Amino acid sequence: MTTPPPRALAQLGALLACGVLAAGAAAADIKIISAGALAQPLRELVPQYERETGDKVTVVYGNAGVVRERLEKGEACDLALMPAEAIAEAEARGWIRPGTRRDLAQVSIGVAVKSGTIPPDISTPDALKHALLAAKAVAYSDPARASSGKHFDTVVLPALGIAAEVRAKAKLQTEGSSAEFVRRGEADIAVQQVSELLPVEGVSVIGLLPPSLQKTTVYSAVGCAKAASPDAAQKLVAFLGAPPSKSVFKAKGMDPL
Repeated sequence: MTTPPPRALAQLGALLACGVLAAGAAAADIKIISAGALAQPLRELVPQYERETGDKVTVVYGNAGVVRERLEKGEACDLALMPAEAIAEAEARGWIRPGTRRDLAQVSIGVAVKSGTIPPDISTPDALKHALLAAKAVAYSDPARASSGKHFDTVVLPALGIAAEVRAKAKLQTEGSSAEFVRRGEADIAVQQVSELLPVEGVSVIGLLPPSLQKTTVYSAVGCAKAASPDAAQKLVAFLGAPPSKSVFKAKGMDPL
């Protein structure tokens, strides 16, 4: 039996090494269940990550209530992107893996009106009160399903003393952006997290709720208990927390952490 020359053996070794590396770097399938507030940055960042890694990422969006429902039903996922305030319950219920939390960004609640209209003053609680009372209809997220809607309905409106008046003319958004009601002319004002108001064409964000009425929500990534690709998911989290990704979160109305 003839022994191959040393150079041929070296080439064979290199090819085998490449084969091992390629097998170890096999593309992964990553499933994310995400709060809708993160939809805009993720729609830009996920394709970038897929191009760079070859991994396939599937994202299912919903408001905070939908994310909770999916986890409670035991839906398989690798990552959950959710309000930080909901993580304690999710961990206690065994839906997520302890010690995997990474805060990604935070976002405040803003106010939007139809582009081209004269924006009302919302700089103080009293000014906001008058603007809400003057509106023919006010759109916001369903309080039973979204954190911003719950805060606006159960904290802001009672604090202003106009809960009954605004609820009587409320347009509740169950999924997506409440600014759609403004775009269609069905409401004069939309109140929701800024990252969900900004993408709607024909609508302008005129500012944030006054500081004394504001709620800023931190959104975090956590590993799911039933993760099929936990290592790949953590690489994705690292990508989302990298400086270039942070600039995308900022451009989409969120403050990166």
